[in-house]
Amino acid sequence: MLMAFGEGHVSECLNAAVRIDPPGGFITGLSDLPPLSDRRVLRTGIDWVDRRLAFEVGALSVGTGTPGAGKSTLTTWALYHVARNEGARIGMLSFETHPHRTRDHFTRLYTGDAFDNLSSARKQDALAWMDQHFRIVHRTYEQASGHNLGWLHSMVYTLAVRDQCKLIVIDPWNELEHMPEPGESLTNYINFALQQIRQWAEKYEVHICLVAHPKKMDVINGSPRAPTGYDVADSAAFFNKPALGFTVHQERLESGATYVQLITWKVRDAQLYGISKGSESCTFDIDQMDYAHVELDIEQVN
Repeated sequence: MLMAFGEGHVSECLNAAVRIDPPGGFITGLSDLPPLSDRRVLRTGIDWVDRRLAFEVGALSVGTGTPGAGKSTLTTWALYHVARNEGARIGMLSFETHPHRTRDHFTRLYTGDAFDNLSSARKQDALAWMDQHFRIVHRTYEQASGHNLGWLHSMVYTLAVRDQCKLIVIDPWNELEHMPEPGESLTNYINFALQQIRQWAEKYEVHICLVAHPKKMDVINGSPRAPTGYDVADSAAFFNKPALGFTVHQERLESGATYVQLITWKVRDAQLYGISKGSESCTFDIDQMDYAHVELDIEQVN
């Protein structure tokens, strides 16, 4: 090239060449972005819930609540409505909930009756709908590696890639076997683990929702206060890492009746999600395993 065209032409070729980026990433302008999927947000289709919850595909959310507040129950209820509204398939790693209880919960929402009360034909119809929209992960105990972060990655990968799930719930985080490296603090391990999980969500184009138990909460007027991500044990990363953070909390009225609060304490992209931080109140019908929105007068609240 130098002999045929001269050093000026060689210099022009070198200056016009696309530069090689460092390993592990690449750099573009805004006019030459790589092909990216459209940003998709999964919603329940219920107005008062969609004011507080929005599950972006490719992102991480964290849910918490004091023991007995119903965080697993409300999350399962929300999953049912996301499946109905979006037609999406959902993966569930529900370590503390018996699969039959999950099946019965979905059945009551789908048919209005308990699974055991259904005729054979109605059972088959309900099961066919559930099989279309849900995958349940079961733990086995023969492997030597245990149910640690590596095991979780393999399950998330399989649910997202093989089973085409768009939302995966891990409930609760505390049931996984957490194994920091020798000399690594639990805080640093959790920060690394949540970073990895967030990367899996982005890489496999799935929303991952972690449900985590809080540490022991302060008691106010005889009841524990509503926790946030900062109250989940061992790391502030539970507040800092997710795109969405929510709490399920129970409060009691002066009459003695209880109601459930759905509190959103973290929203990373309010414009895309169309939601804001705040709370909604609802009642729970244990027979139908269903929630109904209520408007409360603040003076009623204890």
